[in-house]
Amino acid sequence: MQTHNVLRETFDEDAERYNQFRPHYPQPLFDKLITDTGINADSSLLEIGPGTGQATKPLARLGADITAIELGAALAKKAQQELQQYRNAHIITGAFEGADLPAATYDLIFSATAFHWIKDEDKFTKAAKLLKPEGYLAIIHTEHIYDEKGDAFYTASRPIYDTYWPPKGDSSPPRLPTSHDIQAPYIDSHFFTPKSFTVFPIVTAYSAKDYAGLLSTYSPVIMLPIAKRQQFLADIAALIDTQFAGKLEKHFAFTLTIAQKNRTFRR
Repeated sequence: MQTHNVLRETFDEDAERYNQFRPHYPQPLFDKLITDTGINADSSLLEIGPGTGQATKPLARLGADITAIELGAALAKKAQQELQQYRNAHIITGAFEGADLPAATYDLIFSATAFHWIKDEDKFTKAAKLLKPEGYLAIIHTEHIYDEKGDAFYTASRPIYDTYWPPKGDSSPPRLPTSHDIQAPYIDSHFFTPKSFTVFPIVTAYSAKDYAGLLSTYSPVIMLPIAKRQQFLADIAALIDTQFAGKLEKHFAFTLTIAQKNRTFRR
């Protein structure tokens, strides 16, 4: 648990880099979220882990009142800058687990690539307590997926990864999933009923420098000693420059899981 807590705090190290390099969520994802939950300008939303506000902004445009709680002080500050034109978006700094938030208040609680960091004992229990009757929980995840063309970069980069994170045993590295392999995350049926699960594949083009910048925002890379971290990123950039003509098309899949608070739930 201590390692888990340390890892989830690493993202605050460089909020500017996080904001620059992390892939942005596609608009169709938010269109479906809005349609399926019925949220509008009169709704009250709570976001868990907004980071720099990349998933906050598309919903702030609705005019709905949004409270977003961010663990990292630097990320929260960057989110406030990014969302300063939206007076309906309010960023608070702290951990969701310990936050003093009003019960039965929110029409929607959403979390983009952050819900898995919440302690298991609080994920669904606290979310259910904070939601209005029959309110919604939306979980967004980001997945690296197979490019359907042999994924030459994934194969070529494995020796580099194995140098910095030696594999355990003789097992071969797992292949990247396709968009069809991805399954919905666990939803505690005592508190919520799953309503929909949708996958949104995208392709993002990176230069060697920009892809190294993206990798520098991931917690396992951040946790490397600085000299090893810099060398790992340099090795990846060199691979892209020498074997992939300095350009990389990276395939991602964003998933949207929507669940509704059970009518039978009682606080």
